Amino acid sequence: MKSISISEKLIVYFVFLGIGVIIIVGSISYHFAKKALSDRTFNQLISLRLEKKNRIEQFFMDRNRDIQILCKSEEVKKIIGVLKEGDSSLGNYGYSFLSRYVSGYGYFQRLLIVDRGFHVFEIHEPNPGFYADTACKTTSPDSLKSFCLQIEHSTKTTIRDLTPSDLLIYVGSTVLDETGSVMGFVVLEIPISAINKIMFGHSEAGGLGKTGETYLVGSDYLMRSNSRFAANAVLAVKVTSESVKNAFEGITGCDIVKDYRNISCISSYSKVDIEGLDWVIMAEIDEQEAMIPVYSIRNSILLVSVIIAASVFVFAFLISRRITQPLKRLQKASEQVGAGNYDVNVAVISQDETGMLTEAFNVMSTKLKKQSREIEEEKTKRMSSMIDGQEMERQRLSRDLHDGLGQSLLAVKIKLEQAKGADPVKSQHIIVETQELLKSSINEIRNITNDLMPPVLEAFGLAKGLQNLCKNTAANTGIDIDFFSENISGSLDSRIQIYLYRIAQEAINNITKHSLASQVVVRLGYDHESVSLTIEDNGKGFEVDKPIETGNGIININERVGLLKGECKIYSSGATGTRIQIKIPITQNDEN
Repeated sequence: MKSISISEKLIVYFVFLGIGVIIIVGSISYHFAKKALSDRTFNQLISLRLEKKNRIEQFFMDRNRDIQILCKSEEVKKIIGVLKEGDSSLGNYGYSFLSRYVSGYGYFQRLLIVDRGFHVFEIHEPNPGFYADTACKTTSPDSLKSFCLQIEHSTKTTIRDLTPSDLLIYVGSTVLDETGSVMGFVVLEIPISAINKIMFGHSEAGGLGKTGETYLVGSDYLMRSNSRFAANAVLAVKVTSESVKNAFEGITGCDIVKDYRNISCISSYSKVDIEGLDWVIMAEIDEQEAMIPVYSIRNSILLVSVIIAASVFVFAFLISRRITQPLKRLQKASEQVGAGNYDVNVAVISQDETGMLTEAFNVMSTKLKKQSREIEEEKTKRMSSMIDGQEMERQRLSRDLHDGLGQSLLAVKIKLEQAKGADPVKSQHIIVETQELLKSSINEIRNITNDLMPPVLEAFGLAKGLQNLCKNTAANTGIDIDFFSENISGSLDSRIQIYLYRIAQEAINNITKHSLASQVVVRLGYDHESVSLTIEDNGKGFEVDKPIETGNGIININERVGLLKGECKIYSSGATGTRIQIKIPITQNDEN
């Protein structure tokens, strides 16, 4: 598996951190921007709906006022009187007041004056000639008659909604005489174009943006004004969106719904307060068009995010190189040190943690170089000590063989030569002497073999071997040597027994040669986890910290303790003598 470098990790971490921050900031920015634009669109639709609602309500309030004025007009009463009398000369009268109302405002298609016999006098608009556009009808359409009866029954201004057979809005009221009796009716005929003019401005193509529009819907869910998306939509296009249903339930609000085209749009809705008309007004715009600024902001955020991500990547790349280059130099230098080249020194180029690490590496390299030299010297010294020890052992063995065993064997040879030419009595005497010499030689051989490998260790264990060592040394040197042992296990590893025996032998040998001591105490202890050996004397002592220029005794002791993974402590002074404390772990040596 390929390892990932610190440089690559830093780049990945920086890039992911940057992308994470970008995503969080971008998402929050996009959310608030979308909310702000959505609120703005909602507010615009609400404002447009309120403006159109106020205008359509004001329009019918004005028509109600017009009807009230016309009903009180003397000209209207005169016309009703003439119609009642059946006077055919009605066209000879001038009616300037009615002319101003019909032709001056342009809101009406016809002004209808009806008597109780339902004779109709009508005035058309917008033709300029008043008398040319007047006519007297002795009969009226059934719809007009029905509307007049409705007016008479309600006794107030009445508005009739559009019908499929008659796409006109009628506003009418009764005309009363001096006694308060109904003498006739005044009806204003309002074309649908007047409503569309309010809903669309000066043209039907006007609206909010490319898809925005305002329209009216009746209680039968059919449109009461034209749509910019459907020709002749009045009483032809059915609208059953949720916003229309909410508006008829008396709810005013702004939601995102599916419109009559089944397109998602933002819709502002409310009911229209016109007595006699059950209408609701809608102001809508397609959601896609309303969200165009949001999409633009989203695209801008994405573009900026890409630019920032690229910048973060470049920044991370440069920073990672700046951080990892010193580490790479340290890596190469470490490889050289690992190969044994301790002369490596890395230049410190910064004062931060990397610079401190470089300085520490340089110090470590210098110390390793020094320690390597010391180890080499120690190795040479130990090798020399080992060779010297071996050579000294050979010399001692050679002396013992030459001075002891060699002389004894030579004496045996001489005695045997003397016996060869002597008389029987003398020969017998010589043979007895030779036997004594052979016994002495055998004892000498035993002493030599005991020094090389004490058989008592193998036969009786460490405690007995040390006891014999102390006893024999005391007998040969005259020094008082006491030995004590406690709870010594008979299952000690043979390697530990031999090493401890040699350590004690080396220490006692050093005491007899150099300490001038008169008393020595040797203690051997065992506690199931370790074995301890303590050797004390009352000699002249030595300086422990001072390098030993002659002899290898202390070095040999330390080496053997080190091989057993133990610890050795030496205390020495001229007043109290020397104490050597050795502790060898049993468990670790058993595992080894």
